[in-house]
Formats: sequence, C-alpha cells, structure tokens
Amino acid sequence: MPELKPFQGIRYNPEQIEDLTDVICQPYDQISNKMERAYKNKSPYNFVRLVLTKYAEGHDRQREYRDAKKSLDQWTKDGIFIQDSAPSIYPYWQEFTLNDKTYVRKGFVCLVRLEELGKGNILPHEKTLSKPKADRLNLLRITHRDLEPVFLLYTDAENRVNGLIQKKCKDKPLAEVEDELKVTHKLWCIDDAKTVENVIKTLKGSIFVIADGHHRYETAYNYSTEMKTEGDHPANFKMITLVNIEDPGLVILPTHRLVKDVPDFSLVPFLEKTEKYFEITKTDREHITEHLAKEKSHAFGFLSAQTAYILKLKDKKAMKKKLGDRSAAYQDLDVAILHTLLIEDVLGITSETLEDHVRYERVVRTAMRRIDSGEFQFCFVMNPTRPEQVKEIAENKERMPQKSTDFFPKLISGLVHYDVSG
Repeated sequence: MPELKPFQGIRYNPEQIEDLTDVICQPYDQISNKMERAYKNKSPYNFVRLVLTKYAEGHDRQREYRDAKKSLDQWTKDGIFIQDSAPSIYPYWQEFTLNDKTYVRKGFVCLVRLEELGKGNILPHEKTLSKPKADRLNLLRITHRDLEPVFLLYTDAENRVNGLIQKKCKDKPLAEVEDELKVTHKLWCIDDAKTVENVIKTLKGSIFVIADGHHRYETAYNYSTEMKTEGDHPANFKMITLVNIEDPGLVILPTHRLVKDVPDFSLVPFLEKTEKYFEITKTDREHITEHLAKEKSHAFGFLSAQTAYILKLKDKKAMKKKLGDRSAAYQDLDVAILHTLLIEDVLGITSETLEDHVRYERVVRTAMRRIDSGEFQFCFVMNPTRPEQVKEIAENKERMPQKSTDFFPKLISGLVHYDVSG
C-alpha cells in the first residue's frame, strides 16, 4: 500500500520575496517560450529558471540544466529559499471561477514512497512519452531537487481527510497568490505530529490514481532505481498533491482533436462513412459546445470551416466488436470511441501515424481560428472525461489514450519543493 510521509518543505523566503506573483509559474509542460520570457522578466528569482519549459527544439538543454543548478545553488546561498524545521504536510487549496461558477479544490502536499506504476496501489491512467521523461530525469540528476508535485486522486466519500486538515486551515495561509489565470493558490503548513499521523492513518490502504504528472512520477521512480537508494533515503519518495476524487472542486476540461493532412478528404464521403456508427445532426458553429453538452456522453462535435455537426453513437456494440479485449469501462470512454471509430476506422489514421495528423486544443474558439486559417481541416469537439471514469480505468490497470483528461487548474510551481539529495 502507498506509504505517505511528511517532509521539511523548501519555500521562498518571505523576507526576501515580498510578492509570490513574481516568482511562481505554471508547470513546466504548460510553459511556452513566450511564457518563459514573461516569467523571467517578472523576477530574476522566478521558478521557471529551475523547472525550465517543456522540451522543445531550439533549446540548448544541457546549458539550461547547468543554469538551473547554478541558480538553485546561488539562491540557496543567498537565502532566497528557506527550509521548514519540522516534517510537515501542506494543505493546498485552489480557488477559481469557471463558466460563472466558483470552485475550491482542496488537497494537501506530502511525500509518497515510490513504487513501480501499476504494480501496487499507485495507478496511472494515461500513456506517457519517452522524451519528456528523459528531459525531467536529466534535470533531476543535476539539481537533486523534486521541484514539482504529481497530482494524485484518492477516494474518501465521507471527506474524513479534509475534515482533519480543514481544522488547521482557519489561520492565515503560509502563502496566498493569484496566478495569471485568476486562480488563487493558498498553502498552509501542518507540523502537528498527531494531525499528520491521523491523516496518514485515514488513507491507509487507499488506492491512488495519477491525475496529472505521469512523466514526473516515472522520472522520480527511474531516478530512485538508478541511484539504488535504500530505506528512507529522500530519493525513494516523490512529492505529491493528494485530492479527494469526491471533491466538488475537482474539474476536468475536454481536450479537442484538430486534424490535418488527411489525403483527399471530402465532407460527403466522410459523413457517409460516419453514418455507419453515428447519428448525424446538423448544428451551428457558434453553439456547438452547448449542443454537445446536452448529449452528456458518446457524442462528438464535428467542426469545419463551412459547417458543424453533432455525431451521436448509435450502438455501443460497435465498440465491443472493435475492442472486445478491453474492459466495458474502456469501451465506454468517449476518447476511446473517438479514436477507434472515427479517427482509425473512418479516417484511416493509425496509432503509428496519429502524430502526423492530430493535434490537441483545449479552447474551441482557438480551434475555429486554426481551421479557418487553413492550418487544420477540421476538429472533433469533445465532452470532458468524468473523474469516476479515470478511477475505474486505472483500477482496471488500463491506460487511456494521451490527452484524455485536462484537470483544471494545474498545480502551480514554486510554492514548496523537496531536496532528494540526502
């Protein structure tokens, strides 16, 4: 079963950094070159200088790793960072508004003992790529710091864990900051050994599902294996943020599929092939998301420069024929239906050629602009995956296609981190 542990977190020194707005950043895999420049212009101590950006062409990565290490050492020497004196867990709340509704997602940061994914009670739900893992491993080797947590889900229908933690969150937060997406991040510190023990005891025997940060988790596990550390060596643990899957603030956004370079694509033949599996209803571009949302599941929007349709699955038996070796839960996933019936069968795009034709976009308006510009031929608009589906797929030891979930908001980087050097 997963072993949880408090830790002595490393944080920005409030006597040196007056405004955390200047130094926090989005997780590395969300940071574009433009965002990186903006962060660096905010402060010479912005956390982006440590986490870097997602791996991209045109970056001198070896130099960037060395620069990250140099910055880390200098900031530590200059007292930019401080380390808490007692092992602690860190309640972490995120307050945000989405579609005129206000949410509070409540979690806490701690450590978990690393184990091979899927072999124990820490389960993945998505596939990973090799390049991001290699990049994160190289950075970890040089800095020896666990800079960004992995986002994990647990099940607590009675909300016992948050009941224990909330009692300690009545005081002013240790840190409170609003990011560029208007999300307010609040962090507290609980070093009361009894409370920490009760939280850990309550989660004994739990199954944890990775919501976000598969690459970071696998990197930490690979590093631990590479270092051949034993026992309670810091490298045998990963910094995580745990959130109850029942939490009303847990929001998943859809990730839409933009498609390009389909040879000889023509709308009429496409619709004729699609009719084999789907009921097709014409809709309008401006209201496609609202019309799709009414269908709840097993439906997609089709968006081109000229027209828009709602595609509703006729019969789930089609998925059973195609994916009879997969679980009923997997066959029921919108993202599995989309990739199996529309992308692979109707369009003939295989898993080997997927990256040549499909890109991912979270904002429908942006997708429209990219289609209208001629960059893409069309887009499949999706409803979001539900949290209970993520849990069920993981417990079946299956993995969804990439970009099946987009948990919002992301865990901000720079609030607290962890020394794995021992």
